[in-house]
Amino acid sequence: MEVDDLWLRLLSRSEDIADEVSRRSRHVLPIVARLFLTATFLEDALRMWLHFSEYLEYLQLQLNCSELLSVFVVIVNLIGQLLGSVLVLFRVWVNLAVLLLGGMLLLQVQLHMVPWQLQLLLRSAALLGGLLLLHVETQEQRLCGTGAEAGAGVPLLVNRRPQHLMRLAGRALLACMYLTLLRFELCIPAVVLNSFGVMLMAFIVLGYRTRLAALTLALLLTLWNLFSNSWWLIHDASGDLFKYNCFHTLSVVGGLLHDAVLGPGQVSLEQYKKRW
Repeated sequence: MEVDDLWLRLLSRSEDIADEVSRRSRHVLPIVARLFLTATFLEDALRMWLHFSEYLEYLQLQLNCSELLSVFVVIVNLIGQLLGSVLVLFRVWVNLAVLLLGGMLLLQVQLHMVPWQLQLLLRSAALLGGLLLLHVETQEQRLCGTGAEAGAGVPLLVNRRPQHLMRLAGRALLACMYLTLLRFELCIPAVVLNSFGVMLMAFIVLGYRTRLAALTLALLLTLWNLFSNSWWLIHDASGDLFKYNCFHTLSVVGGLLHDAVLGPGQVSLEQYKKRW
């Protein structure tokens, strides 16, 4: 019984710290989240620009298409990712940018045959969840602005259920990222790491202690990313793969930071607990 009380007090104290961090960094955290979220798109656009001819050869072999079609696909992909990232960073037409980046992500999934590679498919799903949370954040800001313009005391009848469901879907998709990090080894460190990660992932999906779980998992992924995907230390051809994994993971961290900014929402275990 004492152990349970100690665990609950520790969890409550940690949640208070996470809420305080989110409150104090409320002006900085969304900017960092957007920068991280667009990192993989900016890096991929730069890579296409620097290795344009190699991408053309790859697409001609992969799609068995003409050079003209491959040039069109590469240019659309490059401009789409660059334009969408810039719009997100400068907070201009963010919903259009999310749609554009989501379309580019689905295009890459098809071009690189991601459906046949489970790890890449899960990472792409997590990145899509981050974009979905960015869309929800933009909608929430727009509704808050509309409410301010309406004036105090004026009821604003807006159906927010789609936003709440999209927030739930975004959290569930973000959790897919950690599934790619599970270590199937029968050793104590691997079991502890897997158990702790799965617990945080469940908290995020269910909407329980959401800010604490999202910030903790974002920190863990950042540390894991620095040690496991240190592409700047690799000087052979495999460095490109590590660079891709590094920026992809960084974008998922951006999605987790968006989740910390937004909080659990109405479709969450925390809200259901309040009704009980």
